Amino acid sequence: MLQNQTPIYFIDWCLFSAIGMEKYIGNLQFICATDTFYGLHPHIFVPQSFSYNHALTSEQTLNALLSNEEVAEHIRRRGPGKLLVWLLNEETERLAEALDLEICLPPHQLRMHWDNKANTNRLAEMAGVPCVPYVLTPVESYTHLRKIAAHLGQDLVIQSPHGMSGNNTFFISNEADWNPYHAQICNGEEMKIMKRIRCEEASLEACVTKYGVAVSPLIWELIGIPELTVYKGGWCGNELAPYTFPKHHIEKAKQYTILLGEQLRKVGYKGCFQPDYLIDPDNDILYLGEINMRFSGFTPLINNANIAEKDIPLLLLHLAEWLDMDYDLDLDALNTTWTKQEHLAPLSLLHFKNVKEKQAQPIRTGIYRLSEDGKVVFVRSALSPKDILDTHEAFWMSTSGLDSVIEKGDEIGALFIHSRMTVAGKKLTPLGRLWVEGLLAGFKIPHSR
Repeated sequence: MLQNQTPIYFIDWCLFSAIGMEKYIGNLQFICATDTFYGLHPHIFVPQSFSYNHALTSEQTLNALLSNEEVAEHIRRRGPGKLLVWLLNEETERLAEALDLEICLPPHQLRMHWDNKANTNRLAEMAGVPCVPYVLTPVESYTHLRKIAAHLGQDLVIQSPHGMSGNNTFFISNEADWNPYHAQICNGEEMKIMKRIRCEEASLEACVTKYGVAVSPLIWELIGIPELTVYKGGWCGNELAPYTFPKHHIEKAKQYTILLGEQLRKVGYKGCFQPDYLIDPDNDILYLGEINMRFSGFTPLINNANIAEKDIPLLLLHLAEWLDMDYDLDLDALNTTWTKQEHLAPLSLLHFKNVKEKQAQPIRTGIYRLSEDGKVVFVRSALSPKDILDTHEAFWMSTSGLDSVIEKGDEIGALFIHSRMTVAGKKLTPLGRLWVEGLLAGFKIPHSR
């Protein structure tokens, strides 16, 4: 892959999902809406004519970049090729085609159909993968909800078809819980209504290749940690560490993921996907939670973990599906190696949103260290988590430009560190709190413009 001559473009508001991949992929160019490395990254192109708006969605930002004449001229000079993206829509496909770029993802319509939370459960049923007891139906009222979901108990979790970071997940136990969200739930769309279980969230990433389904190690999913996100059901990072799950759950997750991947292949899917699993500790059952039909928030963790150094980043397997490459892969050996806990080294990714009422300014990308007095201090500039030298250091990646104003709920950036930062993915460890508080202590209210 490092010998690759085909121009490959990763386009997004910043290079978060593909961070560090220039080490493995030749002829890779990052085209970003804002430079969160402040001119230090040699592979980033930011059009000078582009005005980045932090409030835009990822799809809006991507499409605005593809519509930018400076970006178009840059691509014409380098030549047509392959396009890696995170979130996109049908407009993205049209704009990419006009620039002679092939998007390295299955068609948007296919992915949106199976990314629908209700259809994900139908896919799991076809694959023989268990889900938390549920019902799929539009909801007309609170009374209607109680009638159709009576068999699921008093405590319910409702998900609308599409959403991110918990903003489409509602926890309903009574009418007081219902009232703030009734308009979002009673919108005519088919809802996924689940029995609420006491669960632990676990995830992995996988890739449908021509050799079969490659499956990453099972990792903790961090949900709703209040120091990191304002959303109760919101994703706020992931944690990879050895011996954190029972062996039978690790094997089940791998087995279920291969079944899901093969079912996805039957409907025309190839490349990376990311299933979330729910572990019911009361009954020792592993359920499918949902599937992201794309790269995920923890793609950079998987691609920068020690397994990527020893074996291969999943992103390379994904990209190989769109490149005319002749390669051999012993997939059974790879999946077996990644299941063995003794092969894993800890890597945590904490994803920060602004949880304070006041506005915040970005934190400079680079390597930080925790001093003896508990303060987080900047050490040096860096380009990826691969620049971490020891467990006393961490890599911080800003996901906002230097002039961005970050409102409450907006994302700030991500911290990568070779240590456990949570207790079973539920709450921060004392070390985790020191890092989070130390970074947030550097926030200032921005000057008026």
